[in-house]
Amino acid sequence: MSAQIVEIPMDMQSSQPEKLTGKQQGQIGRREILEEVERASKWLSEAVARDRNAKEAKMLAQRRLVHFHEEEANIFEANLKEARQLYESQLVEQRLVEWRQKDAADDLLKDEERKTELVKFVNKMAALKIKLRLQDEAREREVAFREKIKMKRDAHQARVKKLEERQKKERDELLSTQARIAKNLKLIQSLEVRGIDEAKKRRLLREFEIQSQQLAMKQQKEAEQLREIQLLKIRHMSEAVQMEFGNMTEMEEVAAEQRLKEIELDADNRLALQMEEEKLERQQAKLKALQLKEEQKIQRNHLKQGQRKQSKLLERQQRHAAKLREKMMMAESAAILGGDMAIGSGNSDADGSDSYTGDSASIGSSEASRSELGAGDDSENEMDAETRAVTESNAAADAEARRKRSARNDAESELNEALNKGRERVKNMIAHQRKMIEDLKVYHKEVRDQKAREHKRKTAEMNKDHEDEMRNVKTEQAQEMEELLETISNQDLIAAQQSSFDKQMDTVVSNQLLGNMLPRHVAEELKAGRTPEPAAFENVALFFTDIYGFKELANRSSPRQIVALLNRMYIAFDEVIARFPDLYKVETVMDSFMVCSGLSGNTQKSRQDCIRDATIAAECAIQLLDAVEAIDMSDQLVEKLNLRIGIQCGPVLAGVIGTKMPHYCLFGDTVNTASRMCSTNQALRIQVSEAMYDLLKNEYILEERGTIAVKGKGDMKTFFLLGRKDKVSEPNH
Repeated sequence: MSAQIVEIPMDMQSSQPEKLTGKQQGQIGRREILEEVERASKWLSEAVARDRNAKEAKMLAQRRLVHFHEEEANIFEANLKEARQLYESQLVEQRLVEWRQKDAADDLLKDEERKTELVKFVNKMAALKIKLRLQDEAREREVAFREKIKMKRDAHQARVKKLEERQKKERDELLSTQARIAKNLKLIQSLEVRGIDEAKKRRLLREFEIQSQQLAMKQQKEAEQLREIQLLKIRHMSEAVQMEFGNMTEMEEVAAEQRLKEIELDADNRLALQMEEEKLERQQAKLKALQLKEEQKIQRNHLKQGQRKQSKLLERQQRHAAKLREKMMMAESAAILGGDMAIGSGNSDADGSDSYTGDSASIGSSEASRSELGAGDDSENEMDAETRAVTESNAAADAEARRKRSARNDAESELNEALNKGRERVKNMIAHQRKMIEDLKVYHKEVRDQKAREHKRKTAEMNKDHEDEMRNVKTEQAQEMEELLETISNQDLIAAQQSSFDKQMDTVVSNQLLGNMLPRHVAEELKAGRTPEPAAFENVALFFTDIYGFKELANRSSPRQIVALLNRMYIAFDEVIARFPDLYKVETVMDSFMVCSGLSGNTQKSRQDCIRDATIAAECAIQLLDAVEAIDMSDQLVEKLNLRIGIQCGPVLAGVIGTKMPHYCLFGDTVNTASRMCSTNQALRIQVSEAMYDLLKNEYILEERGTIAVKGKGDMKTFFLLGRKDKVSEPNH
């Protein structure tokens, strides 16, 4: 505490008496001094007490101020905590709003996806249902068409059956009429021959027989013509029915194809319409998403504005509460200071205490009034500033809301316009699709009408052809009947010519058969009526042919294949053998041929004759191998025939055996050896013996095979005949 200067009041200084003389003045002076000292000490003690009270009041005010500041700090911390809690609650609320908005957006997306999947599933189910329905309809139409065709076929068969019955009845009536006419003619003829001589009777009977034959021929011709016309009618009916069936089938195929095209067009239209609808749905989803986004923005803005208002209200409340507390503290401090000073001035002198009290009171009141005025002005200024800030923030928020609302309205208007355009496109597309389907149906109707007209034209042409054919047939039948009548009129001459021609043909056929069955000199002996004697030929060239592996081929092939193969081979072999007049086909057994050269009337042979016979047999064998390669094997199990030929020359015995079916047979070791040459041969080879090699070696190329074991003959040296030496081409192998 600092030391204070105590000033003595002026009235105490002015109240001192005038100086006395002497001792009195000294006593009076000492007493006055003591009194002044007592007063001064009393005043000083009072001043000290006032000062102590003032200091204690200031200390109390300072302690209350410190306590006020501590309370303000605690209140500020509490306000901060409250503001933090409010901020955290606002953040939580914002997060909850964002989560709800996100959940709403996710729900919207999921709803759109589920809706899209559901629409796709519904469209797929509808397409599958349509496909099944179309399949069922197609199956029902096919069954109905087949049933219709079957009913028409049955009706046609019934008509044909009735027509055949009617035609048979007509033929039976014709035959009965013809039989009645023939019977009547015979009765008339039997009546005419009564009572006449035998010669005339025979002549008349011969004429009657000729007339009966002529009548039978005429009746047979009439029956044949009737049957021909009847068959022609049935054929015409069948052709008409077949054409009708073909037209029905074609029309059904055209209708099915047209239905398929219409279905494909409808499917394409549905797909295009579905794509357009999906596009519209996407646009609607965009509009919904935009609207949801704008709503969410508005909600967030409202939430933020509310949060800002809450924050400002809380801040304003806190400031107002702080100012009230400060005002109350200042008032309490002023009251405390004023009360202490008033108590101190009551114990002092009246003038001094009044002046001091008045000064201190005036000072306190002036400070209080200034504090009140300042606080009021500050609160009013703050209220005005807050009002202006709120007004400005509200105006800015309203402007931002108007701008966002305008942008949202513009976006919605654009999307709505796009949706309207899409709906208009869908309407135009539906109208265009209907027009396309109607045009396609009209085109299909024109195609069906054209097919119907074409069928009518073909039917008319077929009917005209049938009429022309029927007219031509009747004309031909009339001509044939006229020719028959002319032929009947000249029947005697024709009969004579026919008998002469038949005799000539019988002679030619019999000669040809004898020439094929027997050698020429034997056939001439038989035609002359002489029985040919057996003959022993010194040397002939004899060869056998067979097919290697024929039994296995016959077991694997069908009878039709074997007969066809043998027929082709026989024809080819007969053509080759026919080129050599001196050859004679002795016999044919299955796949084996036996052919001989040198069976002429001369049984004695020179070496040149033997060489000529051997050359003919060798040349025929080579040509047979060439002919085998040209045989058609397309319907067989093998690609080629493995023909083998064995040739031998030597003496044989020959003679005719049998009377009804005379057969010219050869006997001897030469026949057996030739058969062994064939059976021991290789496929597509010609094997000859050493005797044949000796006759052919000058003109033919022969390859030595070696010594082989021959059944019944032992070991024999054999050769392969390859070809002529003068041939340019390589020999056969």
